[in-house]
Amino acid sequence: MSYPSGLDIARGIVTNARAVRQYGRNSAVSSTFVPVSRGGIYRTPQVGSEQALRIRAGGNANDSAAGSGAREITLVGLDATGEPITETIATNGASASALSSLEFLRLTDAFVSKSGTYATQTALSHAGTINIEDAAGNLWAIIQDTDIPRGDAEIAAYSVPVNRSLYISHVRLQSDLANKTNLVMFKRSGILQTAAPYNGMQLIAEFPSLSGVEIMTYDPPIRIEQLSDVGFLAKSSSGTIDVCVGFDGFEVRP
Repeated sequence: MSYPSGLDIARGIVTNARAVRQYGRNSAVSSTFVPVSRGGIYRTPQVGSEQALRIRAGGNANDSAAGSGAREITLVGLDATGEPITETIATNGASASALSSLEFLRLTDAFVSKSGTYATQTALSHAGTINIEDAAGNLWAIIQDTDIPRGDAEIAAYSVPVNRSLYISHVRLQSDLANKTNLVMFKRSGILQTAAPYNGMQLIAEFPSLSGVEIMTYDPPIRIEQLSDVGFLAKSSSGTIDVCVGFDGFEVRP
């Protein structure tokens, strides 16, 4: 039996399949396990607690609907039925944006989709850090502005929509050389469950003494079933360290 190539899936010419690439970074990993994402955040509420989202107040004035920075942010995730949803919200400078019209059970990505600047290496697409929150003020994602505006939330986690399976083929891990990192890859299926007994959270892989770079290739790929969270948690053996994780694969509808 022949299988479609990764190139054909990435080109979008394979029926009912699409490429998935997630990248996350946490530059402040310490002695307790935290998600590999900016701010150590990956919100996983139960059904009934899905949230409309907005851009938090306190951002840069130039990140506004007519400004020189980010003009729009696109949110990508799942709704309360596990279906994929996407919504674009206008930035509002230093004030909070309007709430999204859709409610998110999971937020798997957030990125700058419109900017007032034709980006270069010195003038990028947003002017300040952009924080995504719900109406209660709980932080859901960060589009970081540090040494360079990054234009995208950095989240090493993903939630598989209903009626799809995710196949992870490659994982790239990186942490500080000075201190060792314990990195764990977990999955939790049954994300729409609302009452016990719940499906258990399961370890997929552990890298207990990582320093530097590690690249893993899985053949056959790791299958993550529909309505499952999958992601990476990290902790430091000593001090505060910088950890990055990227994983690639493809999502298939039966």
